[in-house]
Amino acid sequence: MNIDPKLGVLEEWEKLGFRSGLEIHHQLNTVYKLFCRCPVRLNSDIWHAELLRHMRPTMSELGEYDGTALMEFKTRKEIIYRMNRETVCTYEMDDNPPFPINEEAVDKALTIALAFNCKIVGELHVIRKQYLDGSIPTGFQRTTIVGVDGILALPNNRSVKIVQIGLEEDACREVSDVGHRITFFTDRLSIPLIEVVTAPTLATPLEVAEATRRIGRLLRATGFVRRGIGAVRQDVNLSITDGTRVEIKGVPRIPRIPFLLAYEAYRQKSLLDIRAELWRRGFQPGDRPGEIFFWNGRHDQVHSNDLKAALLSGDTIRVIKLPNVNGLLTHPLAAYHCFADEFAGRIRVVACLDQNPNMFHTEGELGGLDDYDRRLFQEFTGCSADDVALIVWGADRDTQTAAEEVLDRLALAIKGIPNETRQALRDNTTDFERVLPGPDRMYPDTDSPPYEIVESKIEAARKYVPEPPWEKAKRYRALGLPEDIIERLAIDALSSLFDRLVEDKAISPMRAGEVLIRLRTALSRLNHNTDNLFENQWESLLRALGKGEIQREILLHLLQVWSRNPEMTLTQICEKRGWIPATPEKIEKSVRDAWLETLKITMYHPDKRPVLAMSQAMARLAGCAPGKLVWQCVQKMAIVR
Repeated sequence: MNIDPKLGVLEEWEKLGFRSGLEIHHQLNTVYKLFCRCPVRLNSDIWHAELLRHMRPTMSELGEYDGTALMEFKTRKEIIYRMNRETVCTYEMDDNPPFPINEEAVDKALTIALAFNCKIVGELHVIRKQYLDGSIPTGFQRTTIVGVDGILALPNNRSVKIVQIGLEEDACREVSDVGHRITFFTDRLSIPLIEVVTAPTLATPLEVAEATRRIGRLLRATGFVRRGIGAVRQDVNLSITDGTRVEIKGVPRIPRIPFLLAYEAYRQKSLLDIRAELWRRGFQPGDRPGEIFFWNGRHDQVHSNDLKAALLSGDTIRVIKLPNVNGLLTHPLAAYHCFADEFAGRIRVVACLDQNPNMFHTEGELGGLDDYDRRLFQEFTGCSADDVALIVWGADRDTQTAAEEVLDRLALAIKGIPNETRQALRDNTTDFERVLPGPDRMYPDTDSPPYEIVESKIEAARKYVPEPPWEKAKRYRALGLPEDIIERLAIDALSSLFDRLVEDKAISPMRAGEVLIRLRTALSRLNHNTDNLFENQWESLLRALGKGEIQREILLHLLQVWSRNPEMTLTQICEKRGWIPATPEKIEKSVRDAWLETLKITMYHPDKRPVLAMSQAMARLAGCAPGKLVWQCVQKMAIVR
């Protein structure tokens, strides 16, 4: 089925009943973590100790188990945590109760909630959100709601409701996940994380991408969020008519969102078509058709090299007979995927049979078997022409889990579209990650008392609410700035300095934009960190540039020196490097000397003499005189001569 994410036309997606919402997670830039006083630092692969854990589900307050927790428990994962003593303490390992919630994180979360026009809650109530995938050593994440009922403006006079702004702790960073062992680094664990949740009213994949972009830019505009790999994660929820909510987890880049959503919407449409066909064949919701067989044949009885190797290594082969489903396992979903991939995804995640291929079936050549093996397993299970045999291999317990998952997935297909969390693949398709969590995984955190949000705290936070970046962009376009500068400047921490200097007419908008955006970008590509320069230092630089006290030609070199020596003043650097404004007499002398030097060189090409003299004079006056003034002097010299 062809997928064109450019179909942003509302009518095209209304036919599918497309609805989508967002959950944007962004780390806050704080000194300490959320519920302890460990410092927030950049990711590090250095570790000093390892911790081994196994997770077990717990009941909710109503005596229910969360479906995701039960699924994770079936995986029987061995979870390894690699810990750096500089960034974790006994709190992260659940050996110590939480500290009082980080005040800096609360203040910044309040500003962000106000930026999204949210109503601020009267008290913060910390709750525990159960996670058994190993990403949090305690098995739960502490989270709280800061604001509700906000709104985000979108293009074309549209908007989306902000359901809530949450404040929670980040999870571990996954290193590897092979078989029954998963390994994490704990450096990212418990860093304060802001969560922005929208209503599921976004109408097209392109609109979802635009909303994601706007949320990210508004967060960046506050200056309160971290940047870099792993600092932001985007989860996209969607459903279509007659479907259920499916979440695409951790979309790494915004341009991929339309492709992923288009794939997922058409996948769900195909699953509904498969459900209709299953119903036509006589299946009903609640059915769990199929039969599991243990195959005890010899390795020389099969042609498949994978099955031969499994038997020779002592693995188990199980065959699942799926009645009256012939023709459905190869039914296309979207892109190049078919219905059989739905079974393979469950087997990979739940049974931990993650080596490809991890299953075969007897429905045609796409099943991975030749004619001989197909007949062999069909006869073994007693399949008729309407039945299909599906084969899995591996450790005995894992194949039993895999076989049960196959039967469960077919039962879910008879009901319709299962609630799932799916991972975004590099080819812009998705694959099963886990069962979608429900409300049964959340319960109050009795270790954390309520935290009152007083009015004075809200008013203090309101002072830091930024102007929306799209409104700033309109003003900057009116100033004649190019789009590359507008795009970055509208969310830059120094945009307020730009506004102030332009209002004071201390420097031209274009010159200020070039320095604050283009020049800083060039410096970062040269591995020079200008983040250690304060706003007042940038102000002194730009005002001096506007007055002509320093020259444009030396800016790159000057900032390279200043970024390495931020404790120095602008005057000290200029004096040390000899970048002192030249007097008119010095400029005239430098031009005269340069002109005399070029006489012999340009004897037969006098028309080239002014340009060469200009070059020579600027080299003599590097950083001490503006080019415009030097060129005027060169032109006078040419007239006189």
